[in-house]
Amino acid sequence: MGVASTKFIAKLASSLCKPDGKLVVPKNSILEFLHPLPVGALWGVGQRTEEILTRAGCKTVGDVAAMPLRTLQKTVGAAAGAHLFELANGRDPRRVSVEEHDKSIGSEETFDIDVTDHRRMHKEILHLATKVGERLRSSGYSGRTVSIKVRFADFKTITRSRTLHQSTDSGHEIYATARGLYDALRLDQPRIRLIGVRVEHLGGDGAGGSEQLMFGDPDHGWRDAEQAVDAAAKRFGSGAIRPATLVPRKQAPNKSEPAT
Repeated sequence: MGVASTKFIAKLASSLCKPDGKLVVPKNSILEFLHPLPVGALWGVGQRTEEILTRAGCKTVGDVAAMPLRTLQKTVGAAAGAHLFELANGRDPRRVSVEEHDKSIGSEETFDIDVTDHRRMHKEILHLATKVGERLRSSGYSGRTVSIKVRFADFKTITRSRTLHQSTDSGHEIYATARGLYDALRLDQPRIRLIGVRVEHLGGDGAGGSEQLMFGDPDHGWRDAEQAVDAAAKRFGSGAIRPATLVPRKQAPNKSEPAT
């Protein structure tokens, strides 16, 4: 949990103190907190913008704040330059709205120790996709776009997304898509700090609101199985049934804790 006087700083603080911490950034300490961070920490700085700023000599947020506004706008464009200049100086006028409807549903995992094993990452993606599918179904939503977020040890963050032909709330389909996006990155000895899975472009009534689904159907059988898992979870508790890959080796499945 991050606490600050602006939405951007609060969000940034929350990402720095995950998984179980709380970070309070007093208003008079915002610049002291913000300026030493790498330029990629700024909201709106993707891989391309980060490369441009680095070539311009901006390696930290403080470097961006010190650059004259007109120079920054010539470097990254008028609108982007004005936006980054404000954020780099700790200014974010956006108000907090408590009435917004869900635009996406996702889940993230921040690691205490950087992860370099692709098999571990596949397992984490499965865990996150399963959680996202459960949240979608319990909320009555489905979505067409699956995205992943990968943050590396140096705080550099990349996102990738894929839009499906049909909305889904199936954790299995979300996992297959998210893993495909991750594998397509072709990372060589990565040091990953955070992985996230998200479903966007949400609609109501779930994925099966307009068609009859059959358990044996190759496209939708997983969704039916997951609905059965949801029903079991309501009766026996969350995690009573889970993908076998996610069952710890020291905690082999037994009669009271079956695995799918």
